[in-house]
Amino acid sequence: AVVSTQSTGKRTTMETYFDAGPLSEYVTQKTEIILNSIQFEDTVREIMTSPEVQAMISDKVDEMFTTPQGLLFGIMLNKDKIKEGVLISVENAGSEMVPVISELVKNSEFLDEDRLREQIDRLITSKLMEMKPKNIIAVVKDMVETELGWVVVWGNVFGGLLGLALEVVVVLKE
Repeated sequence: AVVSTQSTGKRTTMETYFDAGPLSEYVTQKTEIILNSIQFEDTVREIMTSPEVQAMISDKVDEMFTTPQGLLFGIMLNKDKIKEGVLISVENAGSEMVPVISELVKNSEFLDEDRLREQIDRLITSKLMEMKPKNIIAVVKDMVETELGWVVVWGNVFGGLLGLALEVVVVLKE
């Protein structure tokens, strides 16, 4: 009975709250809000101009100058000017990458509605497995108590009216 209650609760929750259409719409809206709220362009610019990234780029330019082609460039070009040009180009590329990165995030497989539903399903399953039978019964009782309460009230009202109508018919027949 507990396993049946768990599976019914999970199925109802998934169908009610995590239907594919509304879930997809919700994720799309939230992704837009998050991407807009984190000031993505500023964040990318900060990353590209951070000392860590600047050091990586500088190291790569130095590494390039140790290759045969780099040695040839070193004869003709100033290494510091090359570094400066590369750093500026990378910083500018950061701004150009923002729309591309945003689009990749929006279309990411991690935001795929089927994948999200699977993850939510696993989460609900694991939470249900952790619950004790008496907790599951309490959750189900809370979920249906209101609806069943009205069924009882209306059942009494209609039963009373039907009983009254039958009594009237019996009295009139006599």
